[in-house]
Amino acid sequence: MPHAQWGYNPLFEPEPGVLREVKIKDEEMGIVDLKFKLQSEERMTHFGLRGRATTVYPVESERLSTLLQEKPSENPSNEMVAKLYWPEVSRESEADILERVYQIAEGESQVKGHVPEMVWFHKFDDTSTANIRKMLGIPDAEQGSRVLYIIVFRKLSPITTLSGQEFLQAWWHAVLCRFYF
Repeated sequence: MPHAQWGYNPLFEPEPGVLREVKIKDEEMGIVDLKFKLQSEERMTHFGLRGRATTVYPVESERLSTLLQEKPSENPSNEMVAKLYWPEVSRESEADILERVYQIAEGESQVKGHVPEMVWFHKFDDTSTANIRKMLGIPDAEQGSRVLYIIVFRKLSPITTLSGQEFLQAWWHAVLCRFYF
């Protein structure tokens, strides 16, 4: 079977170590270019037989960089990271949850500026794991099926890069954010 029938998106053909630019058609923005830094030491991966296989890579994008420059932010970074993951289709979209978090954070001065800034997200409907289940004749193919999502965020610096008063203040803000949410 082709990779797409196994659940791979054809844009992300599995070629280990290959860095290629991926272009994704977005209904609102047109073509979004992404260049993943697959060999970066900053990548975070979690692979297993269960779960969402969440992977976070540093990413570059000319199209999304223009959005960062237009959008005022308390985070001075113009770097981005892309989170790729496979949540269950029945789950509420992380992008929708973040939009509600942003609304709450606007009214809470202790929380504002401490929520990761989503730049763009995309759901790859054609990668649903229900497709292969249907082809195999599995009953209730939709139940528990997963689909590929990508969310691009403005890069945050780890709290461990801070020291002294800056570290204590950031730690206290994290405690307060947890209290509010």
